[in-house]
Parts: sequence; structure tokens; C-alpha cells
Amino acid sequence: MDLLTTSGIENLISTYRYYEQNRRVYPLQQRKEKFTNLSNAWGELKTKLKTLESIVESFKSTDSDSVFNSKTAQVSSEEYLSATATSDAIRGTYSIQIDQLAKHDSVIADTKTADSASGVQAGTLTFRVTSGSFDEVISIETTGLETYQELMEMVSDAINEAANGSVTASVFAPVSGDITMTITAGDSGKDNEITLSDVSGNALDTIGLNLSSRVIASGGSAGYLYAEDELNAKLVFNGLNIERSSNTIDDLINGVTLELKKKMETGVPLVNITVDYDLEEIKNQVEDFISKFNEAYNYVKDNYNSTKEKRGIFTGNSNAFTLKQSMANSVYQQVTGLGDGELSFLSEIGIEFDTETGLSLASKSKLEDAVKSKPDEVVNLFASSDGVATRLYDLVDNYVKVDGVISHITDSYDDTISYLSDKITYQNEKIDSGAEILRLKYEQLQQQLADLLAGQNYFSQFGGSGLF
Repeated sequence: MDLLTTSGIENLISTYRYYEQNRRVYPLQQRKEKFTNLSNAWGELKTKLKTLESIVESFKSTDSDSVFNSKTAQVSSEEYLSATATSDAIRGTYSIQIDQLAKHDSVIADTKTADSASGVQAGTLTFRVTSGSFDEVISIETTGLETYQELMEMVSDAINEAANGSVTASVFAPVSGDITMTITAGDSGKDNEITLSDVSGNALDTIGLNLSSRVIASGGSAGYLYAEDELNAKLVFNGLNIERSSNTIDDLINGVTLELKKKMETGVPLVNITVDYDLEEIKNQVEDFISKFNEAYNYVKDNYNSTKEKRGIFTGNSNAFTLKQSMANSVYQQVTGLGDGELSFLSEIGIEFDTETGLSLASKSKLEDAVKSKPDEVVNLFASSDGVATRLYDLVDNYVKVDGVISHITDSYDDTISYLSDKITYQNEKIDSGAEILRLKYEQLQQQLADLLAGQNYFSQFGGSGLF
């Protein structure tokens, strides 16, 4: 009788659902989980392979941007200059003596009493400012009542607005109560020297800046801060006298940029610049290549192999097996198509391969010696038509490209997962439907039982023996 109580019916329905889900749904969920794990595993492998492909691409270059063409520039004294090199730099040693640094041309106005009347004309006053490619006539509107400070601020603001950094003007007080202004070229060197002249009116002449010649400022009188001969950088490069308009020089040594820092006094030894292969950077790039290869190789290997404790998710998959073997062959087998006696194995430049652990840089000195003594052979070992990087790139690209092997695999898995999801939904709906039918039957039995019990109670009133 307890079975047909409300709680009893709920227990019966729950038991039905449990057994039906174990019979119909659980096997489908297990299959779905299996294919989901497979899809995720191949997706993770694809990410690792794409990372490997990216770095391998830089190793298959034969141009100046080859990994093995990285250059560095070392200077004997960084107190006076620094140097950076690109892969286009030519190996060699160069000497420099810095006799003068490049300067930004600068002009200073007369020093005046700030709040005294300037005597500037009233109206629209124009003046011309040039520096390098900047050449413009600038105007201001005056009342004729401006103080020296007001006039200088008007001129300064107008120059800054028009020049947009090609020249900059600044007003300041050298001592309390006085005022002056400077105009400075945005770029250094003689090519950017400043010229100033009034066009109409006396705006510049009033503050001493209508300069017809290059006079040097002195004792509060307007003028230039440097002589024209002081504007360019001057140096002796490999015995040749050189002038440049900037302290950043990139046209003396191909692929090398120099930053001049300080003039060298008499007796200071020449600074030597040595351009050579950047062995540390090359080693770092090789180690990065090894690391990315091992991440992908060991992932597919570890997931293909099985142990007593764990079955690899790729076990028995021919695509995974082929990839694992092909990756090993790409880095282990001899590179063909090279000249007699040329480097043709990675082991000849210190890179070893082990089937269990992958690649390793077993000998840094072998790598450095090969890069220094046989740079072209090292490049060909990786980048020739059968080179290590070329083989790896083609192999990996076949797996990771849009319509590649992995896309086809994961698309198939995803279709199966979608099919199983629909099946699970369908089976759950059937179980729900069966449970409702079963519930109605139990409720009908419950009602029939209630009716029988009610009849028994009725007859018992007349002394009947009852139904039970």
C-alpha cells in the first residue's frame, strides 16, 4: 500500500528514470564525452602546431632576415656612443672620434622689463620664421599698448600654433621682473638653422629678433646661442672627417644606427664598433624553435603511447602516428640536395634528437662555430628545398591549414558530437514521456485503491466483514 502513496509513486518514477537513463542515455553520454575529448585534444595539438609553424617560418628564410643572419654592434665605450645593428649590417670593425655633437639652433630675444611698454606698432603685424622645411609668414594683432611680456607671449603663442613643433617658442623670466623668449628648432643641425625677419610692422624688431645676420647673444642682447659652425655633429670615421645634422646616424655603416652621446676630449682613445653575428640572439631563437617543436612533438607522442595506467587518446589513430613519425624524420634525417661536404644533419651544429624527449641543444659551441665559419651552410641546412625548416613547415601546414588534416578530423568529431547530443535529447524526451505515462497509471491505481477503501468503510457500518 505504501507504494501507491504520493511519495511512493515519486520513488517509483525516480527509479524508472534512473534505470532508463543508465540503459539509454549513459552510453550515448560516454560516446559524446569520448569524441569531445578527442576534438579538444586535436584542437590543442593544432594550437601547438600553429605556434611551431610560426617560428619555423622564420627559419626557412634565406634572405637577410634569416634567423641566422642576426647581427649585433658592440662599442668599446658606451660613454660616447651606442650602436644597434639590423640583419643587413656588414660584419667588420670601425673606428670613430666624436669632435662635436649636433645641436638644435636656438635664438634668444632681448631681455626687457616685463611690465614696461614695448612701443610695438598697432595693427596686423607679420613676420617670417624658417627652419628646415618649415617656412611661414605669421601674423599677430596688436593694439600698440602691449607690455614686453604681453608682446613676447603673443609672438610665442603665434609661432607655436603655426609651427606645430617644427620650431618651439618659450617666454621666461631670467630674473624677477625681467622677461625674454627663446625660439628653438625642432630638429638639430645646420640644415634646420632658424631665420627670423619682420614682413610688415615691427613685432620682431621690438624684441630684438629681426636679425639680418647671425649674431651671438650676449649680455641680455638678442642673438643666436650657437655659431653656425657649431650646429652639425662632427666626427672622424675610419680616418675620414664627417658632418651630420643629427646625433642619430644611420648612413655610415650599412644596417647600423649610431647614437652619439658625448664629445671626446683630446687624448681620449677612439671608440671601436664591432659588427658581428649576434650569437646570443641566434642561440635564443634556436632554443625557442627547439622548445616549440618539443611541445608539439611530445604532446602527440605522449597522447599516442599507452601505459598500463592510461590509454593515450590518440592511440591507434593513423593520422597521429604519421604526424609523430614525420616530425621525427624531419629533424633527424639527412638534408638532401646540398653540396658535397656541406652541413646536412642538425647534429653537426650541436642539435640532437631523441625519440623520447625530442630536440635539445647539446653543444652551444658547435652551433656558434658553425654560424661564424659556415653561415650559408647553416641557413641551407634549415631553408633549402629539403631543409629542416622547409620539411617541418610543409608537414605542419598540411595539418593546420583551413582545410587541413586536423580540420577534417575535428569537423567529423563535431558532427558526431552534434548527432549524439540530439540522440541524448531525444532519449531524455522519451524517458520523460514514459515517466508521465507511468505516473498516470500509478495515479489511476491510487484512485482505484482509494475507491475500494471507501467502499470497505461504507459496508463496515452495517456490520459487514469488509473487503479485507
